Amino acid sequence: MLELRNANVFYDKAQALHDISLQVDTSNVLALVGRNGAGKSTILKAFMGQVALQEGSRQLNGADITTTSIDACSRMGIAFVPEDRQIFPGLTAHENLLVAGMSHQPGLWTMERVYALFPRLQERSSALGTSLSGGEQQMLAIGRALITNPSYLLLDEPTEGLAPVVVDQIVEAITTISQQGMAVILVEQNFRIPQRLAQHFALIDSGRIVWSGLRAGITDELENMLSGLHG
Repeated sequence: MLELRNANVFYDKAQALHDISLQVDTSNVLALVGRNGAGKSTILKAFMGQVALQEGSRQLNGADITTTSIDACSRMGIAFVPEDRQIFPGLTAHENLLVAGMSHQPGLWTMERVYALFPRLQERSSALGTSLSGGEQQMLAIGRALITNPSYLLLDEPTEGLAPVVVDQIVEAITTISQQGMAVILVEQNFRIPQRLAQHFALIDSGRIVWSGLRAGITDELENMLSGLHG
């Protein structure tokens, strides 16, 4: 289980997160929803260790990893796909995958399995990162994370700006990933995407959790409000 406990994060003197407590376990999808600037991406960075906690803690399977480095968290099974993807533009798609797996233990997710998940990526395996479309870059970013064989996958706006047909491919891939036993924390502004994927939801506003619960606990009124967040 990956947890944040009463996490408070500051950017200089501005408080970005207020007493955030969240947890996700294997085979579950936790969706963080809310408007732009609400603090969703900062929560992912807090889970990954990319921002320091002023107060509170980060836990992995009961162990305190609050001060653990990003590299160590990666080797411990946490993978982060940022909104800007951060692939290596001067390497081919295949080389991007090779580099990602170099310092990690082998496991379920091999090059072959990633290419089976994203056949388009295999077709474009020899293309440089700079020549990949937005959808292909997103597939590569997710595939690169999978090659590290994580237990927890953090996805920041994975469908943002993509064509509907590509969105469907990404949603299908995330479904497959979850079914393989991996926990997913998904940040999306468009509520229609987590509606298709998540079992657990947290509504974030101004760095606070204003509602959290299971899919079955989403009332019609709350669903209308969440759906209206898009755009």
